[in-house]
Amino acid sequence: MDLSVEGNSTRIPPGSHICQLYNKIEETKSVAARLLYVGLTSSERCLFVGSPSSCQDIEEALEKLGADVAEAKERDQLRLTSDREPFLIGKRFDPYHLLSTHNTFIAQAHRDGWHGVRISIDMTWLTRDVATPEQILKYEAASDAVFTFQNAPIIALMLYDYSKLPGALVVELLKLHPIAVVGKYIKRNPYYLNSEQYLLKILRANRERTPNNDGQDGLQRRRG
Repeated sequence: MDLSVEGNSTRIPPGSHICQLYNKIEETKSVAARLLYVGLTSSERCLFVGSPSSCQDIEEALEKLGADVAEAKERDQLRLTSDREPFLIGKRFDPYHLLSTHNTFIAQAHRDGWHGVRISIDMTWLTRDVATPEQILKYEAASDAVFTFQNAPIIALMLYDYSKLPGALVVELLKLHPIAVVGKYIKRNPYYLNSEQYLLKILRANRERTPNNDGQDGLQRRRG
């Protein structure tokens, strides 16, 4: 099975866009490693983006699962990176730039003969001090619209430390993911929203916003 949490497993189809909420980074290690391991055994190119210690944890977890990490790296099937720069623009977060890096990753993998791609990113680490809640939601809505509705050859697992996020943002993030990992559970979200319509709502609210409104005010207004 593609995704396994505390003995609960499920098959994840291509185009899936998954959110994992954690409050200790250790909670993500086995989940992300399992997802990437299945990708490695299925001739897919895999990418993990996170802190240096997280990358080391994922590498060790993959080895425990039986992956030959050194060989996968040598064949450029596996990339573990703690460099934020390629995913930012001028040290700032741009939702559409991050989405474009995924599309580039897919295209390169296809040219190199891989069957698909799997990506896992610690978004709390990546967006720390460089992104607003609204920018994060724009990224998640756009990603879901592009990947899920186009059945793209990608499985994306995005990791968020909910203890460091505004409560309103956590609620909105859950709305945008058809599958979520929360604690010991894998949940298929009955409140999942059409992300294309959600993105239009964000853009409309952005046009209506006054200069004094911040991202949190925008979230609260959209919830209302």
